[in-house]
Amino acid sequence: MKKLLNIVILFLVYWNAYSVFGQKTLNALRVHSKITIDGELSEEEWNTAKNASDFIQSSPNVGDPASQKTEVSILYDDFNIYIGAKCYDDMAQVSHVLSQRDDFNSNTDYFTFIVDTYNDDQNGFAFGVSSMGVQYDAKIFVAEWYGELDMAWKSEVKLNDDNWTVEIVIPYSAFRFAKTEVQNWGVNFIRQISRKRESSSWNPIRPDFDNDMAQCGNLLEVKGIKPPFRLSLMPYVSSYAEHFPYNVEQKSNWGRAINGGMDIKYGINEAFTLDMTLIPDFGQVQFDNEVLNLSPFEIQFADYRQFFTEGTELFNKTNLFYSRRIGGSPLLANSVSSELNENEKIDSNPRNTQLLNATKVSGRTSKGLGIGVFNGVSANTFARISDTITGSSRQVKTSPLSNYNVLVLDKNLKNNSYVTFTNTNVWREGDFYDANLSALHTKLNTKNNKYFIASNLNVSQQYRISSSDIGHSLGFNVGKQTGNFTYQLEYKEDSDTYNQNDLGFLLMNNVRRIKPSMEYNIYKPFWKLNRLWSSLSIENTSLFSTKQYIGTTLSGNIGVTDTRFHSYNFELSSNLTESNDFFEPRESGYFFIRPANINIGGWLSSNYQKRFALDASVFGNFFNRDNWQEWTFRLSPRFRLSDRLFLILDHRQVYTFNEQGYALLNSSINPIPENITFGERDKLTATNTVNFNYTLTNRMGITFRLRHYWARVNYSSFFNLQNDGYLNPIAFNGLNEEGQSYYNLNNNAFTIDMVYRWVFAPASEINIVWKNSIFNTNNNATLNYFRNINELMELGALNSISVRFMYFFDTIYLKKLKKKQNTI
Repeated sequence: MKKLLNIVILFLVYWNAYSVFGQKTLNALRVHSKITIDGELSEEEWNTAKNASDFIQSSPNVGDPASQKTEVSILYDDFNIYIGAKCYDDMAQVSHVLSQRDDFNSNTDYFTFIVDTYNDDQNGFAFGVSSMGVQYDAKIFVAEWYGELDMAWKSEVKLNDDNWTVEIVIPYSAFRFAKTEVQNWGVNFIRQISRKRESSSWNPIRPDFDNDMAQCGNLLEVKGIKPPFRLSLMPYVSSYAEHFPYNVEQKSNWGRAINGGMDIKYGINEAFTLDMTLIPDFGQVQFDNEVLNLSPFEIQFADYRQFFTEGTELFNKTNLFYSRRIGGSPLLANSVSSELNENEKIDSNPRNTQLLNATKVSGRTSKGLGIGVFNGVSANTFARISDTITGSSRQVKTSPLSNYNVLVLDKNLKNNSYVTFTNTNVWREGDFYDANLSALHTKLNTKNNKYFIASNLNVSQQYRISSSDIGHSLGFNVGKQTGNFTYQLEYKEDSDTYNQNDLGFLLMNNVRRIKPSMEYNIYKPFWKLNRLWSSLSIENTSLFSTKQYIGTTLSGNIGVTDTRFHSYNFELSSNLTESNDFFEPRESGYFFIRPANINIGGWLSSNYQKRFALDASVFGNFFNRDNWQEWTFRLSPRFRLSDRLFLILDHRQVYTFNEQGYALLNSSINPIPENITFGERDKLTATNTVNFNYTLTNRMGITFRLRHYWARVNYSSFFNLQNDGYLNPIAFNGLNEEGQSYYNLNNNAFTIDMVYRWVFAPASEINIVWKNSIFNTNNNATLNYFRNINELMELGALNSISVRFMYFFDTIYLKKLKKKQNTI
């Protein structure tokens, strides 16, 4: 009986350390003397301060003590917080891999400090340093890490006989905290040991609970510090030289530009910050991964512009803010050709509008109310059309002067719950329509965070001179979210008049979905496996307006990571019956009956710790009609050539045979104007990407990215879409009188991004960028890959070389200097 009682006591102690709400505590030590950031931890204060130790693994052996000892102490003074860590290890095996700043590489050993200054269990910051001194930082919201954030802080690392030490200083101006005499912050420390694929933390982090911030410990008794006056300036100057071989008289092959502007951060008070960008310059932003789009839906692209990726997590919480709308494609850019008169041609048609300025204010009060306000203004945009006979020209407005506004109110509730109100508004000058959207999103968790219920109600409005459209989106989720076995039931409906695409992104409206799903995961090693994951779901979809059936999809997967850290995943999905596609015909009142199908395949990913690793996948999609099938292949070898040199090759191919779909014209002439024309076609897409990284120091490196996307579409037969959704063959070959196809397509996107980056001071950089691009579409769909490449290279590329200098200046340094002078 006594033995059993001891076992129960040990289990309770272990579970308390592992539970979500078991919080460790640590006291920081106030210092009055100077702390030198050199990685030595030689000041006496480091020996006096209390240590945080006894780290617990979150992977691979969940809940076990960390394999290596880690000791962490925290100091603070009037201006900064200091973190010192000793990471004990066999130093012969510690990673020496270098990477670029903010490149959280799985081949490196890292120490990370996490702080939640408002202790609201949802918002925090992360500051990480590798064993080679590479920094990364991030804004954390619940479990999402936003690494685009670049803050000004310092760190140094020193490699010793039996440990490596890291010393970090973070000025209070880098984050926000309440104006109170005694601070109580949530903190955690994470250690990654790459060769073991081990992640451990001071306060235990459960892999089955999707909230990193709710699993922090407490930093107590930080006394007598005040939120500083926060004003930082980041002026920039950039210079561009572009070359394109126009080889036309009186038109230069060269273009040059010099730009200048500034980003400003101003602390309105201890909680709220104003961010402004004046005369922004996004010329060095990475190329989009452009693809050929034959679907009726828009393609969503990532935003690489720093102003729109940094500090926007509050605006992105409800997925109603798609920042690419601002400074994006002009509203009427695709309709310019319809404005042409006889003998006219398009001289220029800008692909993006000019962003004049953008401002955002965001923060969270001590009561847990988050407030975010965003505003951006874009300029009038014009296409230029000229008469080929008279030489005269005229302009067509493709986008008016526009104002974009977003308001977010986000209130933290008990048990990591929340309620969020979002409003987006677009005002356009003149006769163009305006748009407004309001949304209320909630999530309520039970006390132990085991179960949840979430809901949303969105209302959209589009205002035109003579009419307006009002629509809604309604949804809810309910389920179990922690433990090995989780499940949820999801319902969502979007009315036929709902539209969030003026400032958000939505693939399709007029749909109603119901989707039950479940997951089963094993997080601790068993048998010859480190981890197992699996899921199963079934989704039923219908039209909202008429309640007509669209389709039912069954999806499932199972995957494992073995003890050698190789991962394997098997997937299967199927449209169980014929489905009614109301979107492919591009006209209201019509639908296309898609055949039942089964998609089966899987992927593998070998251990990234090896100098050679491989990602590979193969999927086959088989349709129950006319030997319609699709094969997808991916092969991506990864070579760690040295601790500084890293190469990733990625090859993807998709073969589609006998696919039936809407016949998209490559011509302004419609040869069958009275009918909805479908075609049977073969498609081949091939994407080859080369990523090459050479890191010179922990603050300087070169990245090279080459991408070539090729898509070839060849039609073999044509059909009219009937009222019953089936296709009726027609005697039409798709060719004009010259034997050229109205429909065949050969599409290429060839881009190079090469960047030299030197972070010469905190948040200050010099970037030298070379960009090369060729974009081309024609109807020659008979070329093989190598002949296509040869013809593409003969077209001539646009080359751009730019230099950009950015310097971060924080006015807090002036205050420090003044205080130092007063004490002399």
